[in-house]
Amino acid sequence: MIHRSQFSKVSPKDLLNIGSFDLKRVLDFEPEFLEDLDQEHEHDTSIVSVSMKLDGEMNQEMLMRWMQRLVMEDGANLYRYKGVIAVKGKKEKFVFQGVGMLLSGDFQGEWKFDEARQSRFVFIGKNLDKKFLTEAFESCLVTRDLRFKVGDTVEANVGGFEKGTVIALWDDGNAYRIRLRKTKTEIWAPVDIDVYVRKPLMA
Repeated sequence: MIHRSQFSKVSPKDLLNIGSFDLKRVLDFEPEFLEDLDQEHEHDTSIVSVSMKLDGEMNQEMLMRWMQRLVMEDGANLYRYKGVIAVKGKKEKFVFQGVGMLLSGDFQGEWKFDEARQSRFVFIGKNLDKKFLTEAFESCLVTRDLRFKVGDTVEANVGGFEKGTVIALWDDGNAYRIRLRKTKTEIWAPVDIDVYVRKPLMA
């Protein structure tokens, strides 16, 4: 379902059902939190460490849904995990950390002007599927241009498809912001696929 944006915004915490996260507080206790993602490891040979770094930006909706599913299905095998994510359409970094099924994260601190927008994570746990984790992470990466441009007429899925006009691209982490013709309501289409937004079937 498309998230409506006329009266409120949808927080990643609402999508993930996670608690509050204070990056400043974490850095007070663990100053190397943002610097040691490539060195995170465990000495126990029965424990697997999976880490990855990608240049580019993530689609917020796909990332949140993947993280939610991962924690729900594999939380028992996740001993510790953390990451810093560049989200398309957001000036802030999405920083997360977790233990088991306890995940916390939020947008905190803007990317610097000359800072590379990279997305990084590390997972430590038992019987982790490295191929699945890396491929799933890569699938959240924005790798192609959007199909529609500002001013285009589209049909948006709001329970049923309604005609509207694209008024913004990559708005607050969402692929499109669309103004519906009938109600003038503004909605978000989080992902650029036909499930959320499509070309009009009829003129």
